[in-house]
Amino acid sequence: MAVHKAIRSKSPSQPRPDHQLKANVFETLRHLNRGYGVALAALDRLERKDRVLGRRVFPDGVLDDYRYKTESLRAEANRDLLRLISGHEDHDAMRLGRLRARREKR
Repeated sequence: MAVHKAIRSKSPSQPRPDHQLKANVFETLRHLNRGYGVALAALDRLERKDRVLGRRVFPDGVLDDYRYKTESLRAEANRDLLRLISGHEDHDAMRLGRLRARREKR
């Protein structure tokens, strides 16, 4: 006689926390900042090549304008995204502090 085993669902009833999520978010921010660095380095290379050509392709200040815009956008993105992360961390710290206090009362 065959015995039928119960098949359990592989998905838990509650989602498991991703313990690497915060590390992944910060790694992604690092990549974002690296991308800005790559763009700034490319602008520097364009400026050097422009000087070597003899006659300038880019008018004075054009590449500097893009450099300032890029640096400004990087600073704004870092400021805004880190503020959002900070607010989330504040919320987590309060929530987890309350949970810890409840456990300590037991």
